Amino acid sequence: MNKKILLVLITIVLLSCNFLFPTDKTPSQAPDVAEPTPSASEHNENSTSTLPGITVVRLHPEAGDLQAMLTNEAHQAIALGQIPVVEFDATWCPPCIAIDAALEARNELMLKAYSGTYIIKLDVDEWGWSNGRIQDFYFDAIPVYFKLDSEGGESGGFISGGAWGEDIPENIAPVMDKFFHSG
Repeated sequence: MNKKILLVLITIVLLSCNFLFPTDKTPSQAPDVAEPTPSASEHNENSTSTLPGITVVRLHPEAGDLQAMLTNEAHQAIALGQIPVVEFDATWCPPCIAIDAALEARNELMLKAYSGTYIIKLDVDEWGWSNGRIQDFYFDAIPVYFKLDSEGGESGGFISGGAWGEDIPENIAPVMDKFFHSG
């Protein structure tokens, strides 16, 4: 009798484990429009997505030399008639999350502000943010955006998430629009 009870309990535990932790994976949500998740075969490669009038590229250290990649991306941006901008962000950064969510939701204010831009995203955790810098870029807060010249070098214009108040499109969009489209 005790063996039967034990067998039933083990069966229940195993079934509940399968229920709580299924082995066959179901497709996850559609990829983030502003920042697609690379497939397993592209995990070490850079990823790109396009919103109306905006290109977003995520660069990864495994893909090669940062300066060479920035030069290549700046050339592509200019060929598309877009402004090359590098964005340093992180998955844990609240303003970064808010910006990505607003772009993914196709918020009109954000789409207008970001129109004509070619955003090159670099995750500070992946790229080894150390002593306030990643290679030739110096900054003390994220997100931070640097306008690039035609060779992928810093052109002197930059802005950080401290430039607006609450992380909502009504605050972010006007500041980013002015940064991207002035001067």
